[in-house]
Amino acid sequence: MMITRRRQAYQVPGMLGVLHAAGPAGVALRPGRWVILSEWEQGLLFRYGQLVTTLAPGRHRRWGAGFTLRAVDMRPWILTLPTQEVPTADGATVKVTVAGQAKVTDPVAYVTAAQDARQGLYLAIQVALREVFASTPLDALLAGRAELGSRLAEAVRGVDQFGLAVEQLEIKDVILPGELKKAQAQVLVARAQGLAALERARGETAALRSLANAARLAADNPSLVQLRLLQQLEMSAGHTVVIGTGLAGTPS
Repeated sequence: MMITRRRQAYQVPGMLGVLHAAGPAGVALRPGRWVILSEWEQGLLFRYGQLVTTLAPGRHRRWGAGFTLRAVDMRPWILTLPTQEVPTADGATVKVTVAGQAKVTDPVAYVTAAQDARQGLYLAIQVALREVFASTPLDALLAGRAELGSRLAEAVRGVDQFGLAVEQLEIKDVILPGELKKAQAQVLVARAQGLAALERARGETAALRSLANAARLAADNPSLVQLRLLQQLEMSAGHTVVIGTGLAGTPS
């Protein structure tokens, strides 16, 4: 019985099995045990806390003791910045939501440069957002939202020290305060009323111009008036109309 127990104590299940290096803290490697890195991952191999090398995707194993592997996902991911209250150049405060895409460019810096590299990225975007909005009036923000994303991406600085890169940023929403919403609505209504009045004036001007041209043609060509009258008579019935001069001695 004693011999059987000792044999069971020295058996290590899965000693030569396969391990996937998932998790933000990495995994400790048993000597001789395989570890797999996916196609989109790169692995950082540490031994007793010191970086040894970077591993490519595939299957790896080490026979020595004290090895730890940290897998870093190199695929781009979608980032969403929570709603921010940002002042504009003219003193108005608006609420803004930002979305974009980022990726890891240097896995070593991503793991070793900061405790949480993504928090550093979010902070850099927040600072850039305030810089861009603080130099832009509200009207320009509302009119040029398509350009704000590229300006915001260019204003993000310092994320390369975390091994990160911003590929794209877009302004999803710009929410105005209640008073500014009412003012904006009044501006839109006034603009629509002005356009309507302008169209009415254009229509009246065109009508007067047509009447003036008709009067000029009638004055130059009196027979056109009679021809127009005949056209109207063809479209009407039940009326008696006498065309010509009056009775003898009576003015027509």
